[in-house]
Amino acid sequence: MNLFQEIRERRVPQILGGYIGVGWASIQFLEFLEGRMTVSPHLVNLIALSLLMLLPAVLTMAWVHGRPGRDSWGRLPKFVVPANVVTAGIMVFFLFQGRELGAVTQTVEVQDENGETSERIIPKSDFLRRVLIFYPENAGAAEDDRASEILALLVTIDISQDVFVDVTLPLTMPLAFKDAGSEDGHDLPRPLQRKLASDADIAFFLTGSLILDEGIWTLETELHESESGKVSARQTMTADDLFDLADAASLQLRRDLGIPSTHLEQNRDLPVVEMTSNDIEAVKSHVAALTAITLHNDWSGAVPLLVDATTRDPQFAASQFLLSAVYQTLGNQAGASTAITAAMDNLYRLPERMGFMVKTQYYYNEKQDADRAMAVLDMWVRLYPHDIDALSQQALYRKIRQDLIGAVASYERILDIDPSRIQILDDLADLYTQLGDHQKAERCLKRYVTVHPTRAEGYKDLADFYSGIGRLDDARDAIEQALLIEPEELDLRLRLIDLDAKDGHFEASRQRYTDELGEAETALNRARIQSRLSALAGITGRGEDQARALDAYYEAISEIQSPLQADLVFSMNLPALAEVGRPAEALTRIDELADRIAQPYAKLTGVSRAWVLTRLGRTDEARTALAEAREVVDTFKFETFRPSLALVGGMIDEAEGDLEAAVGLYQTAIDRAIQPDPMYRILLAGALIGLERHDEALETLRDALRPQPAHPGLHLEIARALHGKGDDDGARESLAKALSAWSGADAGFPPFMTALELDRTLRQGV
Repeated sequence: MNLFQEIRERRVPQILGGYIGVGWASIQFLEFLEGRMTVSPHLVNLIALSLLMLLPAVLTMAWVHGRPGRDSWGRLPKFVVPANVVTAGIMVFFLFQGRELGAVTQTVEVQDENGETSERIIPKSDFLRRVLIFYPENAGAAEDDRASEILALLVTIDISQDVFVDVTLPLTMPLAFKDAGSEDGHDLPRPLQRKLASDADIAFFLTGSLILDEGIWTLETELHESESGKVSARQTMTADDLFDLADAASLQLRRDLGIPSTHLEQNRDLPVVEMTSNDIEAVKSHVAALTAITLHNDWSGAVPLLVDATTRDPQFAASQFLLSAVYQTLGNQAGASTAITAAMDNLYRLPERMGFMVKTQYYYNEKQDADRAMAVLDMWVRLYPHDIDALSQQALYRKIRQDLIGAVASYERILDIDPSRIQILDDLADLYTQLGDHQKAERCLKRYVTVHPTRAEGYKDLADFYSGIGRLDDARDAIEQALLIEPEELDLRLRLIDLDAKDGHFEASRQRYTDELGEAETALNRARIQSRLSALAGITGRGEDQARALDAYYEAISEIQSPLQADLVFSMNLPALAEVGRPAEALTRIDELADRIAQPYAKLTGVSRAWVLTRLGRTDEARTALAEAREVVDTFKFETFRPSLALVGGMIDEAEGDLEAAVGLYQTAIDRAIQPDPMYRILLAGALIGLERHDEALETLRDALRPQPAHPGLHLEIARALHGKGDDDGARESLAKALSAWSGADAGFPPFMTALELDRTLRQGV
């Protein structure tokens, strides 16, 4: 009997065919369940692979037991079948370990801002789809250029109704696109599009083209996998208007992403026109305003565009919300209140995620109810646990409230979803440092370097951490490592100069900063350099240089920050002028800023006003200004301002002669600050010296010297403390370091005058 006859007699083809048929039917049924009943695709893959891997056992069993009649077990099946089953089990275990094999959704319990509890169904993390939508390029007339941006926004708003999909638009990442050589996110080559999506850990990106021909819009799209760049779906859609085209593109994109069909049928899916406006001109104005803000930082220019949009359609809730934010930023509190109230009145027209953002700002800014705003954020994160916008807002509010553990949890969750968020690692390191856990801070930053060893950003953040805790050699090593990756990176060169300045090379560092300023092409880089020049001028006692650098810094940040942000940040920098002997000038400029900032935020300038008023000896007025700032901090739970409140409160107490109270407040400020400026410890040491607690003062100052070994202000206070202890030789040594740094200081620079007086005292004691 030949082999073929033997196989037929043992019925191997029939058994194998039956096995394949049943297996195929099972897989088809599971795929049906995957699409209709939200069963995990991993389960389908597991069963398909298991069936394939068990073929040797099936063939063996067919060969041994397929012939009619009774067959005995021989050595072959006793070895092959168990070995095949065990091998298949091991391989399946390792291949599918950690994968979600059950349902793709889960039920969660949520509580809203009114304390009412309900249950919602949300996707599990494995099944969330993230996609970056690039603007489809206009293939038609030039006057239709803006249509691609309008369509992309409409598709994003429509998709945002779906909990299974997280969409990113170029408008939300302008710096990344500018770094890639595009001012507006258009005209990027395909490899660069893939890199941008991959760097952001977004699994898919959508490209396409758009054309209007004889009144019909045609959109051609390609959905790409970011890791490989391959096209997973191509589609062509047509419609009479952009609203219908957006609805069709949104639905097709979700199908192409593999969203279960049952979910698509049951999910709330309003036409996008109902969530925006049926007036396309209003939508055009809204998109133009978004572009003005995100790409050009032109907040004033956005006002007439948004007024046009909301005048055309007062129920355009998204535009009303944006208008409220713009008015808030520009100081028009009445306009902001009217606009956000209109947005709340039409909240039902918004996707739920956008509705959470509107409600958060409404409770926070309009009702000044920080706890309700936080409750809305918590509900948003609970329902959309993979929404980075929600988690970012939650982390920000937690940090503002000084809920450090909660902020850490939010940031860690963001990193789990998107490890490319470099700034989050820096925030985490700051939080862990503030919590006193330097080990975790370092481990957090090294995590990124381990995952992305060829990206300079991780080494940059690691260098900042080392520099902040006084491991300056490690910081230099990290920067050198980053320079091997990005040798032309300005930010890295600036960090090397920072380390030289910390080591006392003040004049050389000043010159190098100035040289780099000539090469700085962006407002962000100019701001970085001017901030450093200002700080260096303050340390070395050069008031005119500091005033000039502060003005240039303000000019630069005004190009990249909203007016409200820029004014508040600048107001917090102006007390530096008082520290170089120019308090009257500082007070005038703070008052000018306060007049431009909308209430109640203008009261926050009270921190700076109180600082400067204290230097002018007007402590009663300083207490009033500080009380106004504290009122805003208490209302909005701006706990990040607490260290500054404590510091300035200590300055007032010290100026009034209550050194014990001042010491307590200075120590509170140091304990609560993320990375206290040396000024904090200089003030604390000065009060301790006044109380003749010289050893405590020295301990405080030496802690501050680790990250700032050449800071002349610290060396002056060390000299004063040592002199107070009777160690005049040690005092002379420290004082010499301070006087050397202040060789070019203004004659009226207060610390320099103190140093000269101490020098005379020490010389008389020789």
